[in-house]
Amino acid sequence: MELKQLESFVAVVKYGSFTKAAEALFISQPSISSHLRALETSLDTTLLIRTTKSLRVTPRGYELYDWACQLLRDRDHLMARWQQADAKEIHIEASTIPSTYFLPRILPEFCRRYPHIPFTIRQSVSHEVIEHLRHGDNQVGFTGLHIPDEALAYTPVMTDTLVLITPPSEAFRHLPKTVDTAVSLLAKNYIILRSKGSGSLDVANTVLDALPLDRNQLKLTAHISDPEAIKNLVVNGLGVSIISETAVDYYRDQGRLLTFPLPDEVATRYLYLVYRKHDTLSSYVRAFIEYVNEISL
Repeated sequence: MELKQLESFVAVVKYGSFTKAAEALFISQPSISSHLRALETSLDTTLLIRTTKSLRVTPRGYELYDWACQLLRDRDHLMARWQQADAKEIHIEASTIPSTYFLPRILPEFCRRYPHIPFTIRQSVSHEVIEHLRHGDNQVGFTGLHIPDEALAYTPVMTDTLVLITPPSEAFRHLPKTVDTAVSLLAKNYIILRSKGSGSLDVANTVLDALPLDRNQLKLTAHISDPEAIKNLVVNGLGVSIISETAVDYYRDQGRLLTFPLPDEVATRYLYLVYRKHDTLSSYVRAFIEYVNEISL
């Protein structure tokens, strides 16, 4: 059983056609047929039942298909990880708050120290950052979540506190800046939260669970992925939101938003540098990790 045989088999099942499989793999149809015959011979079983009008996958064929798909995905992830380790470039994936407010603060000095090291940054939600690191799709991550995993190393790089934000209208301007006020506002107003997968949403849900509120009575009006969109919706009066204080400092200083505190014990979190513990890291990636550790917290 060879990888090229499994690739041909997976393509035939995926596309339901020898001809389309050959086109997808850029090989001839006779080569596809040869690979399938050799695979069935080596396994001593029938994987596909082919007639002039139809193509049917046997139960063992489906079982092999699921296994082969995972094997090929693992192969691709391994090769991608090795290519990244060999490449003279750092691949960073970060959730919204670290990518928008932490990386712009630390990268200029890193580039001055190491002007020959380029980097690529991809923005995702926290859960995706961690999942992609688990599969080796990136070398370094920054996230607002800590999901225990023996394969990953987490280093706290900064603290982040969530606050309640409201429009700067008269209805809110003269209210006392207390947790009790925040609780009252959450009970009475429409609420906008971050989308699923965001670390900020996880913390916001923890805050709401900890406050003396009936979750069933809250008026959750929207889940939105972009903090900038959330801020602008609040400014324009759609509702209130629980969001990172780091993300609203400028709006608050400009008088475009008001902020109200939430309990520190549930509203404060760390942002983390995350990487795979046991990977062979390039000298570029090691230099970046050491730099982040040096300037953090």
